[in-house]
Amino acid sequence: MDVDLADPRLLLRADVLADPDVLYDVLRREAPVWRVPGQDSYLVADPGLIREVVARPEEFSSNLVSVLYRDDGGGFAVFEMTPYGDPVNTLATADPPVHTRHRKLLQPHLSPAAISGLAPSIVRIVDEQLSPMLVQGRGDFVSGFSDPVPARAICEVIGLPPVDAPRLVKLVAGTGALLDGVTDLNGIGQAAAAALELLVYAQEQMDATIERPPEERLGLLAALVDAIDTGIVSYDEVRNLLVLFINAGSETTSSLIATAIKTLGQRPDLQEHLRSNPKQIPDAIEDFLREDGPFQFHYRWTTTDATLGDQRIPAHSRVLLMWAAANRPSTGESAVGPTERGDMHQAPHFAFGRGLHFCIGVHLARLEARVAIERLLVRTAAFTLDPDQPPTLRSSIFLRRHASLPILIDKA
Repeated sequence: MDVDLADPRLLLRADVLADPDVLYDVLRREAPVWRVPGQDSYLVADPGLIREVVARPEEFSSNLVSVLYRDDGGGFAVFEMTPYGDPVNTLATADPPVHTRHRKLLQPHLSPAAISGLAPSIVRIVDEQLSPMLVQGRGDFVSGFSDPVPARAICEVIGLPPVDAPRLVKLVAGTGALLDGVTDLNGIGQAAAAALELLVYAQEQMDATIERPPEERLGLLAALVDAIDTGIVSYDEVRNLLVLFINAGSETTSSLIATAIKTLGQRPDLQEHLRSNPKQIPDAIEDFLREDGPFQFHYRWTTTDATLGDQRIPAHSRVLLMWAAANRPSTGESAVGPTERGDMHQAPHFAFGRGLHFCIGVHLARLEARVAIERLLVRTAAFTLDPDQPPTLRSSIFLRRHASLPILIDKA
């Protein structure tokens, strides 16, 4: 792959969208802070510099002020999302002290102990989604499994009606175009309509929960509505938090599960190794996250002129923290895969972010992925990718997520 850092369309090239690893290696080696030509947008690929950014929230705000989209000429334009400091920013896109207040409220309900209690429900959901594909001996693993499992799980966690999961899959997919970077302005409008529908849905669920007696409220919704009653958070904050959880709890875990299954479908040796050594599945998941994690980056917004490494970054610039690039080996290092490391020792990775915005749903994502892989391996003798229907990815600079993943299954 030819990587021309002077090309303003580089991130949108078809070969880069299909496999950005070569670009990430070049950025790590040659441009740890790279300004997209013609843009006030800076990609940060160096792990040390990323850690520095997340430690400087006063200069590098997490507020989602503006994002990139594809213009009519095939390059980037800027879409203004919210003013800096707008209260619509919650948890993942909020700065302290708002972020601190939200995280303190939610952390007990998403702790390892709290999430472990969901394991029986996750097993049930996984088995119910697997059964039709096992009967047929084939299926699209995205539409039949990796999309519906996280959607159903997040309904369980939040306390939403389980029958709403298919609708949420559709709305989350529609909303995702706001951040994918490849969508044109017309697509941005369609994505905004999906986001509004999801916002209205969240508000309807809140209102229904508020009308119930406290003892009849379910899941995370119960805790959030109780927090409104005690004045910890506002009505609008809870509505926005629900939208965030539905989005983040669905699409990122779907990406992780599909990537894991694709890798195992391509690696019969690894598949058999984990089938015989299920205790190593959690370590393998960390390798999948490191090698091809869901999020490629998250946005930051400079509140003032800032210097990062040797690069001066003006105020009111977009800074893209390239988690996926930070996971690439440094110069002189070599990547190692799950079965190439005898003891499965895990080095730290950036797939769940870093610093005060480290993913609060990490324990749920890991639980869903572990159960999905365990149950698939237990209930099959082998599975492979369908050679007549190659997997496809959704086009995005932001999130690595499959659009389809046809597999062939030999039942156990």
